[in-house]
Amino acid sequence: MEQNKKYAETHSVCYKIAGLKLRINSDEPVDWDCMLPSCAPFRQNFYDRENTVCEINVKYGNSREIPPSAKLLTEISDLFAYRIRVLESENHYIIARIYEENCHSLMISDKNFEKSDVYLYPERQNYRDGLSLFLMMAFAQTVILHKTVLLHASVVVKDGFGYAFLGKSGTGKSTHSSLWMRHIEGTKLLNDDNPALRIGDDGEIYICGTPWSGKTPCYINEWVKLKALVRLEQAPQNRFLQMKGANAMISLLPSCSSMRWNNKLYSTLCGILEETIQKTTVARLECLPNADAACLCYEEIQRITNN
Repeated sequence: MEQNKKYAETHSVCYKIAGLKLRINSDEPVDWDCMLPSCAPFRQNFYDRENTVCEINVKYGNSREIPPSAKLLTEISDLFAYRIRVLESENHYIIARIYEENCHSLMISDKNFEKSDVYLYPERQNYRDGLSLFLMMAFAQTVILHKTVLLHASVVVKDGFGYAFLGKSGTGKSTHSSLWMRHIEGTKLLNDDNPALRIGDDGEIYICGTPWSGKTPCYINEWVKLKALVRLEQAPQNRFLQMKGANAMISLLPSCSSMRWNNKLYSTLCGILEETIQKTTVARLECLPNADAACLCYEEIQRITNN
């Protein structure tokens, strides 16, 4: 019995992120905290399979060819000189992590990303980062069906409420969070790259920490109510503008981790955002990277939410 338990603990692991469970199974024993250190704060009792929304089977050194009929949807750059190709076949999505022209790792998922097979090559550099990336991509898609969205954002917490800063890469999301922490007393960082927004069973909008926080090691397993979503734009002056309706939707969509090619996931995402816009302050902050911008943002949000 003890031997069976030890086998299970090294071949399977469960993480609970934003209240939703992601399970990983491996065909070889794994030290999970070493393999996925950023996931350690989210680890759960692996025997409890209830409410598992995403399950991934990891295979090592097993070659798997991309079906020749698969359609290329997009190609993006990754860290460490890798590229990510997203393809679609009749029944699956295929995510390939490629260095030069050699496929180093591959994920094949059903159309809702509820079940995935990941093929890894441990002799390749940074294969652990590849696994973490695949987990994030699969989890980000399937949780949309559970009123949850992964955002490209930096999030701070002040007085028990979350404030999420969105924007294009290089806009200064992390810088703005740092300004809040330096100049607005009692502010702390929750996540610096990929937090999860979730509509709770109570109808409230929450922002949650995740194992994915970009270059900042901030992996906090906490939920807080979301008070505002603010899209940052670099400007020669500081100006805060509240956004509603279609303008708010347009400002949020680019920061959501969602496949626009999957009509079911995309339409569900839009429904989540529509409800979020109705219940949460959405704004645009034209700003300089200074203390005045942080203070203006905080003060304007308090003015709006207290009225």
